[in-house]
Parts: sequence; C-alpha cells; structure tokens
Amino acid sequence: MSSKSVLIKPSLQMRMSFIFLLLLGIIVVVTIYFVQQATYKHARAQLLSHIQTSAGVVQDNVEGRASALDNGMATLAKDFSMKQLIATAKNDQRSLGSAMSNYQSRLGADIYWVLDKDFTPLIAAQSPFANSKQVVPAFSKATLHWFTYQGRNYLMRSIPVRFVETSAQINAWVVMGIDAKKLFTPHLVDLTDMQITLFGGNASVLLGATPETHFVVGSRQGEIAETRGLHSLPVNSTSIIYSAFELGTWQGESAFIVLSMDEDDAFLSNESLIGQLIFILLAAAALGLLGATLLSREITKPLHKLIDAARRMRAGENVDSFPNANTREVETLSSAFSDMQLGIQDREAQIHQLAYFDELTHIPNRIQFSNHIRGMIRQTPECELIVLMIDVDRFKEINDTLGHDLGDELLIAIAKRLHNHTQNKGFCARLGGDEYAWVGLQEVDTRPQDVAQNLLSVFEQPFKIENLVLDVDCSMGIALYPQHASSLQGLMQCADIAMYSCKEQHNPFALYNDALNKHSVVRLSLMSQLKGALAEGQLELHYQPKLTIANDKIETLECLIRWFHPEHGFVPPDDFIPLAEQTGAIRHVTQWALRTACEQLKQWRDKNIYFSVAVNISAIDLVDLSLPASINSLLNEFDLPPSSLTMEVTESAVMGDPENALKALNLLRDMGVSLSIDDFGTGYSSMAQLKKMPVDELKIDKAFVLALATNQEDRVMVKTLVSLARNLGLTTVAEGVEDLATLEFLIEVGCTKAQGYYMTKALRADELIAWYETFTEQGLASCSQ
Repeated sequence: MSSKSVLIKPSLQMRMSFIFLLLLGIIVVVTIYFVQQATYKHARAQLLSHIQTSAGVVQDNVEGRASALDNGMATLAKDFSMKQLIATAKNDQRSLGSAMSNYQSRLGADIYWVLDKDFTPLIAAQSPFANSKQVVPAFSKATLHWFTYQGRNYLMRSIPVRFVETSAQINAWVVMGIDAKKLFTPHLVDLTDMQITLFGGNASVLLGATPETHFVVGSRQGEIAETRGLHSLPVNSTSIIYSAFELGTWQGESAFIVLSMDEDDAFLSNESLIGQLIFILLAAAALGLLGATLLSREITKPLHKLIDAARRMRAGENVDSFPNANTREVETLSSAFSDMQLGIQDREAQIHQLAYFDELTHIPNRIQFSNHIRGMIRQTPECELIVLMIDVDRFKEINDTLGHDLGDELLIAIAKRLHNHTQNKGFCARLGGDEYAWVGLQEVDTRPQDVAQNLLSVFEQPFKIENLVLDVDCSMGIALYPQHASSLQGLMQCADIAMYSCKEQHNPFALYNDALNKHSVVRLSLMSQLKGALAEGQLELHYQPKLTIANDKIETLECLIRWFHPEHGFVPPDDFIPLAEQTGAIRHVTQWALRTACEQLKQWRDKNIYFSVAVNISAIDLVDLSLPASINSLLNEFDLPPSSLTMEVTESAVMGDPENALKALNLLRDMGVSLSIDDFGTGYSSMAQLKKMPVDELKIDKAFVLALATNQEDRVMVKTLVSLARNLGLTTVAEGVEDLATLEFLIEVGCTKAQGYYMTKALRADELIAWYETFTEQGLASCSQ
C-alpha cells in the first residue's frame, strides 16, 4: 500500500501541477490578450491625440507666419511713403524696389510683386506670373493659399493699396510669398516630433516637407488617404503611421499636410510588455488564481486611467495627476504621459510667445494689442477707451549713426520703461519698428491729454545705452473709442493720423479730430498732383521787396511760391511745402523756382531793371551737392551774375547735416552767390556753428518783429541780433514789418533791410513793377497810403 501510494502521489502532483500550469497558462494568455488590446487602444489614442495636437501646432505656425505677413503688408499698404513710391513707380522704380526689398527682408518674404490696378507689374523680386488678375485677389482672402511658381512653392498673401484710405478704389496690389521650404523646418519637427509633408492636387504634387520626410515625389503618393485618423503605409522597407489634415488650397484644389512617423516609434513594444507580464504572473503563481486576478486588476486599472487621461488630453484638458502603480512599466508609461503633457504645454507656450509677444522687447506685439482691444470692446461694448500711438522721434538718425545693435538696445530700454510705467494702468505693446501703443479705459475725471502727458514722463530722463547717453523724444497720437471710431481698424487709423499730425506740427501729442483726417486725405491728393501742377503752370512766383534802409531803395526781392489749384483754389505753402520735403518732391519745386526766378531776372535786365532775388532752399536741397552746379548752369543760361541770386536757408536745415550743408554753402559762396540764414533765432544752432557758416546775411524772424512797436522784450532781442550780426560782419533783414513805428525802430538800431506788409505784400511780376514805379517816384510816402 505504502509503496503504491508513493508511486501514485507523484503522478497526482504532476497532474495537479499540469492542471495548475494549464490554468495559469490560460490566465496568462487571457491576461496578455486583454492587456495587449488595452495597451494597443491606449497607444493608438495617445498617438492620435499627439498627431492632432501636432497638426494644430503646424497650422498655428503657418497661420502665424501668414498673419504676421498680413499685418506687415497692412502696415506697408498704409505707409504714406510707400504709397507715394507706388504712385511714382513708373518714373522711379529704383526707390520702390529699395523700399520693397527692405519690407521683404523685415517680413521674411522670399518673393514679392507690386502691381497696378490693372495687374500690370510695377516692380517685382522675380519675373511676374501670367494669371495675376485671376489669382492675386484670391490671395487676400483669409484662407491659406499655396502657389507654385517657377518650380518652387510659396505661401502667398496679397493686399490692395488705396492711395486714399476711405476710397473704395484699389490703386495697386502688393503680393508677397514665403517659400514653403522655410515653413517646414527641423525646428517644427522638434516641436511636433513628427515628419510633415504638404501635398496638393489629390496628393499628386508635393508642395513642401521637412528635411527627413517619409515621402518623396512619386513615392506611393496615390495610396495616401486624405483623411484624418491613423493610417498605415509601407514605404522604403519600413512601415509608417500617418494622418492627413487640410491646410489651405492649391490652384483651386485642397491642400493638405501629412504628419507621419515610423510605426516602430509610434507604439510601445507589446512583446516586451507581454514578457514582463508573464514573469509577474509566474512569480505570483504561489498565490493562485486569486493573486493572478488581483495582479491583473492592479495592472489594468492604471492603464484604464491612463487611457482616460489620454482622452482628456486629446480633448484639450489639463490632467493634474497621473495614476501611480507598483509596476515599473505602467509607472514609466504614466511618467511618459506626464512628460508628453508638459512637452505639449511647453510647445504651446513657445507658440503663444512667438505669436503674441514681440521677439526683440518681449512685450506684447501688434496681434496681442489688437486682440486686447477687441476683448475690451467685446466684454464691455459701452466702455470708453483711450488709444495712444507712440512713435520715437529721429530714431532713424540714431539707428544710422550708432548702428542697429544700439538701436535695438534703445528700443528694448524704451519698452521696459513703458511696461514698468503702465503696469496696472493700461496695456502697452510694440507695434513694430520704433512704434509703440497704449490702451486704457477713459476715467470720468481724466482727460486724454493728461494720459499722454503722463506717458511723456517716460522720456524725460535720458537713456543710457552702453557708454552713450541719449535724449529721446516721441510723438503721440490720441484716439478715443467710440467717439472717433467704433472698430479696431478705424481706431488705430485715427491714432495714426493724429500721431503724424503732431509730428508735422512738432508737438509732443495730438488728439484726433475729423479735420485732421480730411486734411490728410486732401494733402495726400495734393502731393500726387504737385508734379503735374508744375507742368501745367498752376504754381506762380510772387516777389516781396526788401527795403534797403540806408538809401531807401529796393534792390532785393524774395521769391515766394503760390499754388492756385483749379479745384481747391489757393493752397497755402505751409500745406504742401512740408509734405514736398518729406516725399523728396521739394527738389522739383526748388528747380522750378530757381529757373523761373532767373528767367524773370533776365526779362527785367533786358528792360534795364536790376534786382537781385532771394530763393528759399530746403534741407534736402542743401545736402544735394549737385545744387551748386545746377545754379551755375542757370546763371550761364540766362547770362546773370552770381550776385543776382541769394540763397535763403533756415538754420535748422544747416544743423540737420552740418558737414554736407557746409560743403554746399562753401561751393555757393565760392561761386559768388549770396547766402542768408532765414528765420534766425527760432532754431537750435550754436554760436560756434554759426561762426563756421559762410553766410552774408541774417534774416530776423517775424516772430520778433511783428510786435516791436509795443513789446520791450522783442526790442531787446532784435537789437541784440542786429548787434551780433554787425560784429560778425553780416547784414540783417527784418521780416514782418507792418507799420512805420517798427521801421523807425529798425532804422534806430541799424538794421540793414526791412521786409513786410508796410512796404507791400508779395506781388506778381507785373504788379511788382507797377508798385516799384510808384515807390521810385514817391519813396516811403507811398507805403503809408
């Protein structure tokens, strides 16, 4: 018995062991099957969420570049100087090309065209395309437009240019494009951890791709599924996982991006996980079926939580915590999920920083400033807002003189001061270049001018940049919502108009009003007509005599320009001369005035009437070293002595570029042309600089002369200026003489010449001769009649 039992017991143990092992094997197989299915579903959910997030990153990146290009082109389309260059492009393509090249560089564009209203090319970085009329207007729509041109593919944008902003007429088109290759960069691969390929024409055309894309031209493109979701495709001895998303249009058809990665990298290794599960189950065999069940539950529970977390992450939610587990693999997977969420958040933060903050100064940019105003209006439509447009004065001079690096440091310093000064008092941003902006709620007891005055205090202290101390001023334009405009675009335009108005008037700030806008439009129209007005004879020279006090004779006249417009009537010089100086058209005006004056002098001399005339020249004329040669040519053409001309130049014009100005003045002086400093006493020249100027005459500004009869301070100033000129060996001319008492005082202090309404206003050439004949007969007695 005992021996038989000994033989039987091992057999039963083996049977029981076999049954247990069979049961354990079944449990292992079943457990592995369900865990594998759950893990695979989880991995697919995680991958799909990652691809969708990556697609959003790519789309935001491309749309961000398109939006930045749109905003830069919008600024270009509103730029007065660019409009003038476009308007005169047929005569001066070089200037327009230079300006467009600068904008192309700043906006990161690779190609550009400027087309007139009939879509005829005015200037282009490349040769123009044939179907401009059909495609260019489409580029201005919000959809992303891809365009194949000369074998390369571009993201294209266009914007219409209106010379008059309020007009419905389109005067020109500006088109710019960014090479698709520059949009799909290794940096974008790092952000998304995916390879990106852009297709058009039902996957028949590869428009752009990251450097290591899984697709090449003609490589199984016809098998690509143009739908979202996960798809698998064998490519080049490996298998890839991909998904497609629509991204704009190409030649009237949809364009789409394909995000792909190797399948081996896409999913976790199921075999490794299964082997580890078998080891865990075998180690727990002693605990039996109950231990295996509990262990399986312990493993699958955190996986289900991770799947739930993946679904929430796919929906855009932020998962605060991930499940903990005793299993290292599940813990690693949970940690990987946490790291993935942190990576997504970090990439979103980087994209947000690039999209909404200025790259140089790190304060909000134009996009965020615009969104902030829209948000304020959307949340409280009845609110009242103050918008300030701030432009740094003379920044171009600083940039050109000190270099762009120091210029950037100054922009950063200004941004820091503005940001620190306006914390909790509004919202400030850098719009681009040397332009900043501020917006805040208008309080009941606060005037917009007080807000502007407060912001001006930011510029009271000089800026120390490296070892330089810079005094910087600014110009501010103020616009109010909803008083001046009810839309963001209108509000910004009003502030812009007010800013340029205060620049012209040399005021620190200006509040917008409708007259400024109307005035701006009229003057823009006048500038486009100025060149034609010269050819059509709308401009006239009038002559105002200068009385030589010592002998009561008229020997010198000043030429004054008068514009009689057929539609607007008399246009004051103060309305068109400053704009002509800004646009460079003043050179044409000066050349016309010099020729007309010389021609009139010749006619008078042929009649034995001998005058010398004074012609005003601007700062732009003064630094043009071709001016002396041009004057010499005119003198020879009309057979006039150099002494018959006097060039009047303001002291501020000389101070703008002293080196070149002094060269031009010395050339004119060597020719024998007389030189006069106009409006003396109102500029910012120093006595040391005045001593260097080769001038013959000081012209005392009428601001000191008009009230000489009653104002003691003006008397002291005029007497001092006359004495100064005498000690420097210069003659003096007092303008603005309107009564006998003023003239008698000028005689008393020894002024050389007098000019003003007391003698006569500026007259046409024929009127002047009639007046001169009367004056010759009656002398000063004729002036009091």
